[in-house]
Amino acid sequence: MRWQLIVLGVGLLLIALAGARALLLPGRPARPAEPVISYFESNSFSEAIVGEPELVNPLLATSQADKDLVALVFSGLTRLDEFGQPIPDLAESWEISADGLTYTVTLRDDVTWHDGEPFSAEDVAFTMSLLRDSNFPGPDDLAIFWRTVETYADDAHTVRFVLTQPLAAFPDYLRIGILPAHILAGIRAEALADDPFNLAPIGTGRLRWVSMEDEGRAVRVVLQPYANYYDPARRVTIRQVELSFYRNPDDAFRALGEDVQAFGGLGAPQLQAALNSPGLNLYAAPLPVYALILFNQADAEGLPFFQDEAVREALFQALSRRAVLDSLDEEVLAINSTIQPGTWAYNPALSPPPYDLEGAEAALDAAGWIVEAGGTRARDGTRLAFTLLLADRPLDRQAGQAIAEQWKRVGVDVSLQVADPDDLLERLNTTRGEGRGRDFDAALVEIGLGRLADPDPYPFWHDSQIEDGQNYSGFANNEISRALEVARRDPNGVRRADLYREFQQLLLDRAAAIPLYSPVYSYAVSCQVQGVGLRLFVDPSDRFMNMDAWRLVPQAQMSTVCPQ
Repeated sequence: MRWQLIVLGVGLLLIALAGARALLLPGRPARPAEPVISYFESNSFSEAIVGEPELVNPLLATSQADKDLVALVFSGLTRLDEFGQPIPDLAESWEISADGLTYTVTLRDDVTWHDGEPFSAEDVAFTMSLLRDSNFPGPDDLAIFWRTVETYADDAHTVRFVLTQPLAAFPDYLRIGILPAHILAGIRAEALADDPFNLAPIGTGRLRWVSMEDEGRAVRVVLQPYANYYDPARRVTIRQVELSFYRNPDDAFRALGEDVQAFGGLGAPQLQAALNSPGLNLYAAPLPVYALILFNQADAEGLPFFQDEAVREALFQALSRRAVLDSLDEEVLAINSTIQPGTWAYNPALSPPPYDLEGAEAALDAAGWIVEAGGTRARDGTRLAFTLLLADRPLDRQAGQAIAEQWKRVGVDVSLQVADPDDLLERLNTTRGEGRGRDFDAALVEIGLGRLADPDPYPFWHDSQIEDGQNYSGFANNEISRALEVARRDPNGVRRADLYREFQQLLLDRAAAIPLYSPVYSYAVSCQVQGVGLRLFVDPSDRFMNMDAWRLVPQAQMSTVCPQ
């Protein structure tokens, strides 16, 4: 699957301290004061993380603990720039054939593994052979994709990838970390998950693995900058990085200010404590997740009103999205698009339908949906009544209640139905069999953007994906489908950006869905640590992207950056 529901995972906002506070608490009433957290001084950078390392391997990592370590120890052929575009990393450059099917990648010739062995095309071919193996034990989506790509090591520093169809997002797939063939050669794919390498990894990344020790309450992993890292401009200058992995989330947060300098992914009470602590700098960015309301537009008989663009637009106009967001206990960021703000494909000039209660009522009247006795609108014997499906979580319940109350003001009868997140995904599924697919009226969902920073919306909104794909709402529009089809095949970034900007406005103009918010990731860091810049494109592990700019203020100078 290109993505899945209820996924914590990206946006481009660099917000520190005051900016973070404005983003996180937009007009909220003050909460009760929480204990002040002091800052922790150290000669090394230290952070508390929830979880425990198990598979520190770029092909297998799925937990946040493993993904954080993979991001620091390994490198891919490409990495992301500040706008979420793939740029060369282990690769020096690449060329694309005229038909868009062949990518010829030239590798850097100055890269060594952390044990000093040279990096080569053999390592790339070996890594891809594991992904293609029928017994690969890692995530299915990785295996399914890489089995469609042939990989050839033409010489020591040239790798050729042959695709089955043009895919402009392919350089983004090349961000996956590469494994060392000289260490793992000969291993059977099915044995990869049990190999000791996963807890003593050797990569080509900016930090090398030094040690891992179970200290009882936490597992402590020590990393150090790799002196021979191939890109001098991106070398980490902090002497040592110590990551402490706590099995208990409360223990991890309590370590902040006492044993460690940083903690990410703060919940609401933790966030308030951090906001009240002048010894901490707080950074925030939207996660690569967007919440929106989907309408089942495929059920013409049971839900005829959702096929009417005028009705969908009236529902959009009748909803004060700001009021919905203000009703939530968790911190979120309002959105107008399914593409992340600040990235290369985002349209900053989007114009959504304005909140207009009277206009919505007039539009429904004009469309023939008239308020009848009892207060609910109807047309030709069909009541404007439906169920809003949502996940069984406090945030979703709060949002769903606020949405239903607002729509009832214009004569729309909305009832809420709560489901387990996994069941909700099943009910959205277009391929459940026995005619049971797309088992919902409307749904409030959070969609994660998966492994890629590339925004390709084709799987979600192209009309070819209605029957057997992930176009869960059944929305069909020739103009949108044509733009998405051209964009996913065209490697020209400028043309793709233009097409995606067009798509975003069309999605709003057609009221295909109602975008609501992105959850916010907050990162509390001791004031001793300077230069942190939070950019999340794919995963919270992206918080380490600019670690080359991080600096630890010497204790003699602490008074200049930390409150007394």
